[in-house]
Amino acid sequence: MNGTGMSLGTAPDGLLIGMVAVALLLFGVLFNQLVQWLGRRHAGYTSLLVVVGVLVTLIGVAVIDWRAAVLTLGAFAASGLPMVVGDIWRAIVAREAALKAQQDQALRQIDEVLK
Repeated sequence: MNGTGMSLGTAPDGLLIGMVAVALLLFGVLFNQLVQWLGRRHAGYTSLLVVVGVLVTLIGVAVIDWRAAVLTLGAFAASGLPMVVGDIWRAIVAREAALKAQQDQALRQIDEVLK
C-alpha cells in the first residue's frame, strides 16, 4: 500500500470508493441545504461555493488516489479561476450599479421635496 488506499498499479478498493461516494453524497445533500438557507445572500459568491464543493470532492478523490486529486485540482484551477474572478467582478459591478440607482432616486426625491 502507498497510503492512498491502494497499491501502485492496482485498481482502487471498491469498498473505499463506495464509502467515499456515500460520504460525498451526504456532503452534497448538506451543502445544498446550506446554499438553500443562504438564499439570495450568496449572490456574488456562487463561484466560491462551487469551489468549496469541488475541493470537498477532490478530498474524496484524494482518499482514493492523491495523484488523481492533484492532477484534477490543477485542471479545475486553470479552468475555474477566470469564472471565479468574473463572478466576483460581476457582483461588484452590480452592487455599485444598485447603489448608484438608489442614490439617484434619493436625489430625485430630495429635489421633489424642495420644489
